[in-house]
Amino acid sequence: MTLDSPNAYNAVDQRLVLLPLESRVSRGVVFVLTLVIAGWLAVQLASPAIAWYDGRGDKIPGLERAIAWDPQNADLHIRLGHAYADRVPADIDRARAQYAEAIRLRPTDAYPRLLQALLSEKQGDRAAARSAIDGAVQLDPHNVSIRWEAALLALGWGERATGLDHFKYVLGVDPAQRDAAFQLARTLLRPGEDPASLLPTDVDGLTNVMLAALRQKDMTLAGIAWRQRIQLEPPLPDEMLKQYVAVTLDQGAGALARAAWLSFVTDGSTTSDSNAVWNGGFETERLLGWGLDWRIQKTWGVEVAIDRFVAAAGSRSLRLTFNSFPTLDFDGVTQLVAVEPGRSYRLRALAKATDFVTHSGIKIQVVVPGTLEQSLAETQTVSGTTGDWVRLETPVTIPANTSLVMLKVRREPAVDPEGNLSGKVWLDEVTLQ
Repeated sequence: MTLDSPNAYNAVDQRLVLLPLESRVSRGVVFVLTLVIAGWLAVQLASPAIAWYDGRGDKIPGLERAIAWDPQNADLHIRLGHAYADRVPADIDRARAQYAEAIRLRPTDAYPRLLQALLSEKQGDRAAARSAIDGAVQLDPHNVSIRWEAALLALGWGERATGLDHFKYVLGVDPAQRDAAFQLARTLLRPGEDPASLLPTDVDGLTNVMLAALRQKDMTLAGIAWRQRIQLEPPLPDEMLKQYVAVTLDQGAGALARAAWLSFVTDGSTTSDSNAVWNGGFETERLLGWGLDWRIQKTWGVEVAIDRFVAAAGSRSLRLTFNSFPTLDFDGVTQLVAVEPGRSYRLRALAKATDFVTHSGIKIQVVVPGTLEQSLAETQTVSGTTGDWVRLETPVTIPANTSLVMLKVRREPAVDPEGNLSGKVWLDEVTLQ
């Protein structure tokens, strides 16, 4: 189809609207109308942008001009209310009016009501502040920032129960503020009041409370939260359980650590529950090296391993192979043990030695761990070649304020000159009962 054809002419004709401009007056009218329409469109398009630009600096004149351009913008009214409230002295009436206008424009927005509450509290108008904060919480009950401010207001008014409820909500849902919420919530508890009253009932809330208690080193509350949390699904992640055990051990809370440990670790041994030592028969496939299992610290000249062919009972034992100088100072096998404060125990173990010739043999010590260790007891030593298993044992009494001790497989440097160390020592059936 060419432009000269009738079909082409008809197609073009249908798309064109021709305005007859036969006189200067007609052309002038069209020109004026064009300018008016263009100006109106420019105002409609530019007003929000001008209002945004003019209000960017948060200066009162700029915000007032911005609102003149865009009076339906609730955010601008909120910012102007802020500016009035921050004046010195504060222009309370104008700030209140701006917040009220923002509420009128956005009646379902809780934030302007929160600002009204804080402004009224600043004025000392408790009734207005309470009404505004209650309205904000009702509109947005899951807003952590609003619940936090509501808790602080209630705390300032002496309304303990209300403040505690708000703090418990923040504690349960917001990991970022759980520590602060926990500290403040604890201050609201009366002397002797059960810390369990701080606990939410949902999974996430209990988990947050437990983590907050661990961070604040509140072992009592951490233990309560843990006992309630492990009854719910899904189970705690392994890393979180490890953190719980690690913190309780670090704080010397032996009973809490052992309860958590027993809930998710199996040692594979047949030792009775009365034995405080974990995996005292060394029957597991490997030593975990953390928590309440045996920990091995690599030491030059001493190889520590599970022996699957030599055992006093069961099928395995712990073997130490020596190739070192007589000055060897060894304490590279340890275990943290949860104990009852003030109780008397007896430490027992079976030991066997082959060609371990020295005047300073292997023994097992019981110490209170810490920067300055307190030695409580130690067994006799084993050295030389024993042929058969011999018993190492000692009584030990736990101090009244101690619930966690450490067992140490120990070899002290020889006092008198002697040759280099060689040979092997086996340990098995370690008990503390």
